[in-house]
Amino acid sequence: MRSPATSPCRFTLFLAAAAALCWVPAAYAVAADARLVAPPGSETELKATLSAEVRALPVALHQPVTKGAILVEMDVTKLQKELEGERRNLASAQEEKRRLAVQRGATSSSPSSNNRTDMSNAQAVSDAQMAESNAISDLARLQSELATADLRAPADGYVVRQLFAVGAKAKKRKPLLGFVEAQKVVLEASVPAAEAGAFAPGVTVRVADAGSPARGFRAKILAATPAGETVALRLQPLDLPFLALDTPASVELAAAP
Repeated sequence: MRSPATSPCRFTLFLAAAAALCWVPAAYAVAADARLVAPPGSETELKATLSAEVRALPVALHQPVTKGAILVEMDVTKLQKELEGERRNLASAQEEKRRLAVQRGATSSSPSSNNRTDMSNAQAVSDAQMAESNAISDLARLQSELATADLRAPADGYVVRQLFAVGAKAKKRKPLLGFVEAQKVVLEASVPAAEAGAFAPGVTVRVADAGSPARGFRAKILAATPAGETVALRLQPLDLPFLALDTPASVELAAAP
């Protein structure tokens, strides 16, 4: 006769009870007051690559920007005109070189050709070649200046200072704005002491927007300092934060998956 303790039904119930005892609740979010700050010395000045008027400042101060985003748009009207002029110079130099080559061939095959004429033709061809080379060099320079005229974000980060207004003339190699890379900012947050046990230095958490939890970024806890009924946290973002710099925000912290 089979023992009731070993029946399949009771064994299944036993396993279910054991699993319930071992179950650990999933990570839950803890509400926190936070502020994203740029530590002293984290700002870098970004400089103009050419002298020109500022056409537009498409990025707002203290708002997150991605690498490659245009931070300052320059007025390159004059540069574009110079580029068109150099294209015409190049075409003219190349046409002159072809004409002289044909003329030189015709002259050298003529019985009346002499050394003075040949030397004169050779010098003309050399001058045309030099003009072509100069035009190619100037064209490459202007194309490079056009390609790098607008100031772009060197990394994910924040514009913290704009040194020129729209319409002002910036100068080559002079600072245009102050920029802080996202990897250098620090998130300061305060959580209730009773809920701070999981937030120890070295732990990676997800920081989410309290009003829209789908928005979030990962951050590593640098320090956790008790402050009465709360614990002050300092965190280093591992992704570009959605938060604005120096602006109080309500966030939710949870252990990162």
